[in-house]
Formats: sequence, structure tokens, C-alpha cells
Amino acid sequence: MGKRRSVLEAQITAQQRKAADLMAENEWAGIVEGVEKKTMQQIAEEVGVSRRTLYEWKDKEEFGEYLNYISDIQFSAMRPVANASVMRLIKAGSVKALDLFYRRHSLLTNVTEIKDSRESDAPKRKTDDEIRQDIADLDAMMNG
Repeated sequence: MGKRRSVLEAQITAQQRKAADLMAENEWAGIVEGVEKKTMQQIAEEVGVSRRTLYEWKDKEEFGEYLNYISDIQFSAMRPVANASVMRLIKAGSVKALDLFYRRHSLLTNVTEIKDSRESDAPKRKTDDEIRQDIADLDAMMNG
């Protein structure tokens, strides 16, 4: 058992752990074979508390952290299924799946080239003499 799990488990009761385990597993109903969806009432009865108590526990930070931890472990366990699905898509010709595969393994990266064009696009600065000449030309045009 990992250190993080031990710390999280120490913050909640055995009943809360059981409830969190059942609630996390319940979210996989219809996704994972053999997991049937239960109501909160059914989970509460299995744990030996009221449905209201389950909702009160869900509002507690420690319970939520443990529930999220369990959910993350279950999600990570599905990685082989996800990897196999990506490979099936690649074999079927999915460019998006191929892109995902290469990016995941750092074999494909985005390269963005930034060109500094400030000097080449910037207007040429005039010298003091050129500015004086422009003023004189404008003055001649106005006074004619």
C-alpha cells in the first residue's frame, strides 16, 4: 500500500472507506463488465448508514480526497484498454490516433517559428535635416 493511500485512509473511518470504494466502483457501471449500477440508498444499506450520511460524507474534504484517489486508481487500471483502442484505431487508418500515439511517446512535437520583423518592417527614422526639410516643404505649400 502506498504512503499517500495510508495517509488518506487514516483520515476516514472504515465505513467511509467502504462507501468510497463502492461509490467509485459504481461509476464504472455499464462500462466495466460485472459492475451493476446501485442507488445511493443501496450503497448506504450495504455500508450500514443512512443515505443522508453518505451525502454528508461526500461534502467532507477528506472523504472526497479518498474517493478521488480510488477513482484515479481505477481509471489508471483502464490504461491497457485505452492503449489497445488507440492501436485498433491506428490499424484502421485513424490519423488522429496516430498523432496521439506519436505525441504520447514524444516522437512528434509542435515547432513554432517566430520571426522578429521589427527592424525590417519598421519605418525608417528621419534625420533632423530631413525633418527640417519636410517642415520647410509643408510651410512652402501652405504659404505658397
